[in-house]
Parts: sequence; structure tokens; C-alpha cells
Amino acid sequence: MKLLEITSASNAQYKIWQSLLTSKGIKSHLQFFLMGAKLVEEFLLAPDPQFSLEYILFDQEIPFTTVAKKTILTKELFKTLDVLGTHAPLLVLSFKNFSEKDLLLKPKGLELICPLGDPRNLGALIRSAVGFGVSEIILTQESTHPFLPHAIKASAGAALKINFSVSPKKLAELPMVGDNYALELHGTKLSEVSWPNDLRLWVGEEGPGLGLTLDQKRIMKFINIPTEGIESLNATISTALALWEWRKSSC
Repeated sequence: MKLLEITSASNAQYKIWQSLLTSKGIKSHLQFFLMGAKLVEEFLLAPDPQFSLEYILFDQEIPFTTVAKKTILTKELFKTLDVLGTHAPLLVLSFKNFSEKDLLLKPKGLELICPLGDPRNLGALIRSAVGFGVSEIILTQESTHPFLPHAIKASAGAALKINFSVSPKKLAELPMVGDNYALELHGTKLSEVSWPNDLRLWVGEEGPGLGLTLDQKRIMKFINIPTEGIESLNATISTALALWEWRKSSC
């Protein structure tokens, strides 16, 4: 396939790629970057059918056999897109939009309700979620996009391996059906929780926490992780511990 060359930041296609460094741009174009030599190589060797390979971007001409559009950029333009500093080819993948979650239906398996706005925290949480068998991650209005470069990196590629759905509502507006659990400073000790097979585990954002309404608090089942010398653990670590306890009970 003919090699495309782009030398100007005003190029229309290049502007689209720049927008993929934001949640808004990813949602708008339903495309994202896959960065990192290892992840890129793994995808090219065994493409995941849920994603379509659209472009391979370089800052120098390298022989690649692929049906994707090969594009060479100036070193400066490439560096602007290569926000992780990988110095390796970048893939542009397209995906189908996440479906909207009907929270009036009971959960199936363990579903994570996730408002995390920091892509690194979200990525770390996704990695634990995949490792411990979470069935679905429900992204709320507050959440960043899981296909941002820093989120995919923090997930070690696990963001490509889990089912996402979205809710257009904020945490405080979500209905509660079935068993719902959340980590809190006061609640049932983690090791003493009797876990159901099907539940929704609510993850609080660092700092603001959950921000639940009084009605939600009346229904929510709170879990406490005892600590010494500190008030609480990082939200992603706390959630990983809860996922491990649930996994042990379901094995």
C-alpha cells in the first residue's frame, strides 16, 4: 500500500490523531492509539477482531507488511503523538462504541461501577479487574476513557480484554438494584464479608470518594479494610483487595 507522508500539524488527518489524546476525541472518532513496542507487536501478530487496524504511524520509513495505511510523520509531529515516549510505531485502532448499561437489571458476576478520572488509576484498576475475573466495568459520567494511552499502559494492555459499558449519569444519580457494595472507612470488615456471586462494586474517586445520596447510603453495603497508621488505602489498591476476596469466595 502507498506510503502516506504528513509534514504539517495543520493536516486534517493529523488533527484527528491529536484529538485521540483526549477522551472527547476518542469518543468522537471511535479510534484510539495503541502504543508500546510489545503491545504493538502482539496486536500485529494476533489482531483482536473487536478492533480494526486503521493506521501505522512512523517517524522513519520501516518495512511493514500490513493492509493498514502506513504513514510517516516528521520526527516532531511523531513526538507530539508519542506521549508515552515509546519511540516505536503507533497503531490507530477503531472500535465499536460502548453500550449503555441498564442498571435496572440485576448484575451478572461482579460488575465494577467506576468513576475514575485519572487514566493511570483507571488503567491500574482495569488490570486487577481482568486478573480477578470482573465481568464488566461500568463507566460513569465522571470517568475518563479507558483507551487513553496512559490508561492502556497502566493496564498493561488489559484494557483491550474486558467488557465496558457506560452510564450517562453521575454516581449520585445511579439506581441500585441487586447487591451493591462499596469500600468505606466504616463497614463490615473485608475478611468477614459474605460475597454473593452477582454484585456491583462501586469504586470511589480519589479525594471526593463516592458522594452518595442518603437513599443510596441506606441501601449500600459498606466494606472496611482495616489499616494501621493511615486512614485508608489508595482506591485502586483497596478495590484490588476486595476483588481478590470475592474471587476466593467464588472459586
